[in-house]
Amino acid sequence: MITSTDYTGAPCYLAHADGSPVNHGDTVVDFRGNAMTITGGRAPHHEASTGRVYADGGECFPGVANLAWRPLASVVGGAE
Repeated sequence: MITSTDYTGAPCYLAHADGSPVNHGDTVVDFRGNAMTITGGRAPHHEASTGRVYADGGECFPGVANLAWRPLASVVGGAE
């Protein structure tokens, strides 16, 4: 599971659209139809930010691959 701390100090995880955690090495498809392998990310660093996703081809906004940063507590059981 890819985790990071957001601008409020809250722990977050990178999630697929269905809420399931994204793991290092997962392959996702961007809005152009290109596959990319996820290598990490950074949760939002200010209120208007969506954070970043790091992939084998560089970095992008999470929405490019239909991903989002969510509070870690929202994972079933709050598991880290």
